[in-house]
Amino acid sequence: MRRALAAAITVILVMALALLQDVPAGEEVAPPATGEQPLVAEESAPLPPGVPPPGTVLWGAAVGGNDDPVPRHEAPTGQVLGVRRTFFQWDARATGLVTTAESDLAAGRVPWVSVKTPSWDAMAAGGHDDEIDDLLLALGALDGPVWLTIHHEPEGGGGVNAPDDPAGPDGHVGMNRRVRERLTELEVTNVALVGVFMDWTWDERSGRDIDEWWADGLYDLLGVDTYRRQPGSLLTDNWQRIRTWAQDRDVPIAVGEWGLRGTDQAAGAHVREWFEMAAASHADGAGARVVGLAAFDSGLNSPGGSWELRGAQLEVFHELLADPRAATWSPR
Repeated sequence: MRRALAAAITVILVMALALLQDVPAGEEVAPPATGEQPLVAEESAPLPPGVPPPGTVLWGAAVGGNDDPVPRHEAPTGQVLGVRRTFFQWDARATGLVTTAESDLAAGRVPWVSVKTPSWDAMAAGGHDDEIDDLLLALGALDGPVWLTIHHEPEGGGGVNAPDDPAGPDGHVGMNRRVRERLTELEVTNVALVGVFMDWTWDERSGRDIDEWWADGLYDLLGVDTYRRQPGSLLTDNWQRIRTWAQDRDVPIAVGEWGLRGTDQAAGAHVREWFEMAAASHADGAGARVVGLAAFDSGLNSPGGSWELRGAQLEVFHELLADPRAATWSPR
C-alpha cells in the first residue's frame, strides 16, 4: 500500500513539474476556476466602445420619431433600454443629436445616433471638416460610449435600387474614412463608427455587392437593418450569410432596425429566438458575434404598415428587458 501511495505521489509531482515548465518566467499560474464568470471576458483585442461583455447583448429600440422611450418601454417594465436608436439631419448634429446622446447615457442607455450629411464627395474631400470636428468633439466630451452612423442605408431604398448620393459606394466609403481620420486626429476614443446597411444588399437578387460599400478596418461595428415582411422568423438564410460575411472580416454586428409581422404567440416566439440568437452568438460557431439589437418600434416611413411592437411581440420585448443577459451601460 505504501509503495503504491509513494508511486502515485511521484506521478503527481512529475505532472506538476511538467505543468510549471510551461509557464513563462515571471508569470503566475492561474488559480483554478471557481465557476463564477468574470464581468468582462478576455478578448484578443479591446472591445469597441459600448460593446457589452460576451454572453450579453444590448436590447433596445428606436421609438416613434425619436420619441422618449420611458413611457413606452421603461416605465411599464422598470427596466432601461440597452441601446436607443435615433436619427438626425446634419443641421441638428451639434444640438439635438448631442443632447439626445447625453440624455441616453444619463439614463443608462448606449446612444446609437445616425446623421444624414451634405454631399458625400464634399465630406470626403474635407469640405466639412470643421463641422465634423464640432460633432466629434461634442460627442467625445460626453461621459460614456456613443455609436455613430454617418448616413445609414446608403445603398438606396423605397423601391429605388440606387445609392442615396451620386458619389455612390466610393463616396460613402470616402466620407466615412474622413470621419475616421478626424476621430483619430482628435483622439476621440469613446465613439464607435458604425456602418449601417440593408440586409437586402447581401441577397444576390438585389444586384448589389456589399464589398463595394465596405473597407476593412474602417468601422468598429457592422450595422444591419433587417425586416421580415411576412410572418416568420428573422433567422433566415440571408441572416446566416451576413453573420458569416462579418466573421470573415472580424467585425461584430449590431442590428440598427429590425421588424416582424404579427401580434400572436408565434410572433412573440420569434422575438425571443432573435434575442437568444444574439445572446449566444459569441459561442455558437455560426458567425460573427451580435452585440446589439434595436427594434424599429415605429410607423414612420413604413408604407407597408407600422413596425410598432404590439401584442405578444411587445410582451416578450418587455420581458426580455429584465433578462440578465440584456446589458445596459453604467457610468463608472
